[in-house]
Amino acid sequence: MSTKKKYIVVPWDFSEGSEKALKHAVQLAQVVNNGIALLYLNNYSGGLFGTGKKLSDEELESINTKLTEKAEKVAAESNVECRAFVRQGKAKEIAQEIIHSVNANLMVMFRHIENEKSSMTVKDLLKIMKGAFIPFIIVGSEPRHQYYKEIVVPIDDDRRYRESLAWIIYMANYYQCNINLLKPFLTDEFRKKDLANNVYFTKKMLEKQNIVYGVKTAKKSETFKDSVFNFGKIIESDMIMMTAKYYLKWLGGKNDETFDIPIMCIPPRADLSKYSSFI
Repeated sequence: MSTKKKYIVVPWDFSEGSEKALKHAVQLAQVVNNGIALLYLNNYSGGLFGTGKKLSDEELESINTKLTEKAEKVAAESNVECRAFVRQGKAKEIAQEIIHSVNANLMVMFRHIENEKSSMTVKDLLKIMKGAFIPFIIVGSEPRHQYYKEIVVPIDDDRRYRESLAWIIYMANYYQCNINLLKPFLTDEFRKKDLANNVYFTKKMLEKQNIVYGVKTAKKSETFKDSVFNFGKIIESDMIMMTAKYYLKWLGGKNDETFDIPIMCIPPRADLSKYSSFI
């Protein structure tokens, strides 16, 4: 890995949800020796991370004091370096500025930003992450286990699926977890051929890294989405990893049930070379 310290960004709103996301971030950071960046972002134009009003310098200073105290407490209790950032303005520009300035490799956040003017949509979040080229994890509860054990990965006939492969390898190597590949039930011969190529390529890469994995075919009687989430529940998966295509298609609206399992989304136009330092 790069010698420059990397950080996990946690959007912060002083809510119980933020605390749950933080527990996931701390768990990840402790294993890979990352730092944590707590980010209070006031997008006063409204929408994601927004309050609907511009905060005064005094209000921002008060928030900064509280967040700095929180960061110091996190560092003392977890032995993980933790920094506080308070910003206001356009969410996309600020989020990307912080991500790049702290050399972030991951964002972890709760499924809702809890203030009355904010509404988190999948499209909003993807717009913010576009250009940052780091995955983000959406959580709805505290971690199931002390470390990640089971990860479910939907694999299909789309070549863009391979964008997620470096992160599959990254998570498996650091957590010594099981990778559960789930492929759709297909009848089209051309799609089946492309799917077989993706499965072969994935198996070859995982075996090269000595990663334990399994391959399962979704049920014919279920939608692929239902098969993925049902399988994740059955094996008590710690995370489902997917490309932005599936994240947008399957989680286009707010659905609390699907967030029983943390979802890692690989943003658009990510590529394997970007994450080669993790492998």
